[in-house]
Amino acid sequence: MSGIRTLIVTTPAILRDLITRLTLGKVELDIVAELGDRHALSHQLMALRPDLVVIGLRAHESNALIRKLIMLVPTARFVVFTAGGRTARGFELRLFCTQLTDMPPAELVDFIRGAAPPDGNRDERI
Repeated sequence: MSGIRTLIVTTPAILRDLITRLTLGKVELDIVAELGDRHALSHQLMALRPDLVVIGLRAHESNALIRKLIMLVPTARFVVFTAGGRTARGFELRLFCTQLTDMPPAELVDFIRGAAPPDGNRDERI
């Protein structure tokens, strides 16, 4: 695996396909796991240490969940789809949130590309 280690969590197939199509030929994603539920999410985050987490929020959930998860893998970037996939946000532990709504596909790809470890060395970011 030489691409961006990606964990996909509770994300509808249509949104997974959208990410795949947008990044095809631009960014190499290595899907390390796909979780249909969040029963073992905390454990999987710490065990897999992904570079990128794509997660779908439920209607009643807020960004507070992402704040908790990002502390488990502070070097990861998160692409978060709200319920129904109407909006997307990008999170990383750099004290800001990138609004992805109405973002051109190239900017979304650039955000995802930024999850790659520098020079392929994951230990440098810890």
